[in-house]
Amino acid sequence: MFKSAFQRLSLTQLASINGLLALWFASVTNMTFLQHIWQLTPHHTVKSVIFLITSFVLLWAYLNFFLQLMTWSKLARPVQTLLLFFAASGTYAINSFGVVIDVNQIQNLMETDTQEMLDLFLNINVLLYLLLLFVFPCYFVWRKPLTHQSLLSHLKHKLAFMSVSLIIIISILGLFYVDYAAIFRENRSLRYLVNPVNSVNAFYNYWHTHQPLADKALVAYGVDAKHTANPTQKPVLLVFVLGETARAQSFALNGYSRPTNPLLSKQAIINFSQVSSCGTTTAVSLPCLFSGFNRKDYDENTAHHREGLLDIIQRAGYKVTWIENNSGCKGVCDRVEQFPVLEDKKAQWCKENECVDDLLLNTFQLFLAQAESKNRAIFLHQEGSHGPAYYLRYPKEFEKFNPACNTNAIQGCSTQAVINTYDNTILYTDYILSSIIDELKNYQDKYQIVFWYVSDHGESTGEHGLYLHGTPYFLAPTQQTHVPMLTWLSADFSQNQPAKNQCLQRQQHQAVSHDNVFHTMLGLLEIKTAVYQQDLDMSRCQ
Repeated sequence: MFKSAFQRLSLTQLASINGLLALWFASVTNMTFLQHIWQLTPHHTVKSVIFLITSFVLLWAYLNFFLQLMTWSKLARPVQTLLLFFAASGTYAINSFGVVIDVNQIQNLMETDTQEMLDLFLNINVLLYLLLLFVFPCYFVWRKPLTHQSLLSHLKHKLAFMSVSLIIIISILGLFYVDYAAIFRENRSLRYLVNPVNSVNAFYNYWHTHQPLADKALVAYGVDAKHTANPTQKPVLLVFVLGETARAQSFALNGYSRPTNPLLSKQAIINFSQVSSCGTTTAVSLPCLFSGFNRKDYDENTAHHREGLLDIIQRAGYKVTWIENNSGCKGVCDRVEQFPVLEDKKAQWCKENECVDDLLLNTFQLFLAQAESKNRAIFLHQEGSHGPAYYLRYPKEFEKFNPACNTNAIQGCSTQAVINTYDNTILYTDYILSSIIDELKNYQDKYQIVFWYVSDHGESTGEHGLYLHGTPYFLAPTQQTHVPMLTWLSADFSQNQPAKNQCLQRQQHQAVSHDNVFHTMLGLLEIKTAVYQQDLDMSRCQ
């Protein structure tokens, strides 16, 4: 049966086109995967070449089997077109930024705003990738109508190709099982490099994980929260700045050789030099940070429909406000006041639909000036150092480190230019944070003040061939997980809470993480609740 099926094959039959598409995917869109296999082969000389060739054949067989399963009848060509798009865009992301395509990358993509997406995908390099890896093969796929086949004939051809694929897969794995088992066991991220299967799996896992969340009811958390501070003292004001894509390695406060913190270094701050993030993307780190979960126990499904830190602070009697200059709060601010950035300042601080953080600073200044004096918690979400368009994250006068990479196609710039531009964003963040502290000094007669800053995750700027962020946590370099965190306390707060000040001082060089932030905020704000864990409160000495 299979012999006769192959004899009647033509390039207008679906099974044949799938076989050729598998060859295209294996040879063109999976070069990085094959390069990793070449680097990781346990063999040498001629045997290593044989191993690479057999890996290529194995990859073709796997992709061919996948395509035969995925494409049927009238939907075949639309599905092939979608897979070609996934392969082209996945190849661009992998080759350009060294990322892997997993569910975290898809979540980051789906939950970012339109402008950030354009920063990633609107440049000449993307157009070239799409032209060569998407438009050209699409022309081949669509140029002739498929041969009409009976159901039986169609199944014969598919089964013939699938059987050949299975025979190849079983044979090669039988010969090299130990080698492949060792390689993939020690390098689990390799499977995220196989285009377009990686994108299909990532989108499916994202949909499977997030689709049911919309129907789940909100779960109350910290329902017993009470403010226990002395009512005769001044109101407490917490100003919490959530940084974006800032890494500790690039802060002069943490030993970086460049003067990226000239203003903060003159402030009476407490800097925490050994802080780990909860994730490597905003979509994970932001909700995790405010959820009350530890990183190892973080359950996104539960956190998505459970109250968090802002709800608890609000329940304890604080007026809670969120001011946004990024792509959203990922649900954590849904039940508190959200104060919009100033429309009349956008002409001054926005260009190419990107707004620098002076807009956030001006909005905060106006809000605080008109706010009633009461216990308050204000959360500011920065645009910070979000890539790849680093050059749009700061006004021109902050371009101190040159040459800069003034494009979102950072893979076309030298590594030093990318680092220079990124460091300019940190220099600008230094100005923003120091300006907020200076503003708060004007309100010390009205409030006891706590200023807190922490970044959501870090960033790679070419180290180990990686750019941006989003690498799976177990593989992520420290550039993506080691984040800056610091605090400034007003004189009244320090005097009224000397033990808290001393404990924070003692934590400066100890290993802490996002896990500590939730409980430290409750401790600093004197909020009592059963969900509070004293051992994670940095303001309580152990």
